[in-house]
Amino acid sequence: MQLFRSLGLKPHLAALVAVLAFPAQAQSGGSPLELVGYVKREQITTTETGERRVEWVEPSVVVPGDRLVFGTRFANRGTAPIERFVVSNPVPASVRVTGEIDPATLVSVDGGKTWGKLAELAIAQADGSRRAALPDDVTNVRWVLPEIAPGASGTLEFPVTVR
Repeated sequence: MQLFRSLGLKPHLAALVAVLAFPAQAQSGGSPLELVGYVKREQITTTETGERRVEWVEPSVVVPGDRLVFGTRFANRGTAPIERFVVSNPVPASVRVTGEIDPATLVSVDGGKTWGKLAELAIAQADGSRRAALPDDVTNVRWVLPEIAPGASGTLEFPVTVR
């Protein structure tokens, strides 16, 4: 954790990077499910011809305004399907989900108590009224995959901006 702090990452982001940076088995006992989490930072450069180039790189330092992608790579290394695979990620307070989040992604705006698509959720106001939830209100992100076939793999991502 100290290494991530020295790189300029806020503690909540550093904790998430630390957790996501290493491969893990879904369950002890040699589960066939392989999970690898990662964080990438958007890096924009301009070529000699003036063309704008966007690359996604491993962050060593992040600052407010940086665009990141939090992701999870998964693979079924076993011989049987994995059914009802659920990945839930908290959104650290040091970042906010961007408007580019996939509209089909399940999110929570209340710390994981309730889930739905962002367009279906509302936020209670102090005066008792409700307003539509916005990407900035997202506290958790979740995907539910009905099945991962043997040998299948994929990637789940959500975009954020450093506060």
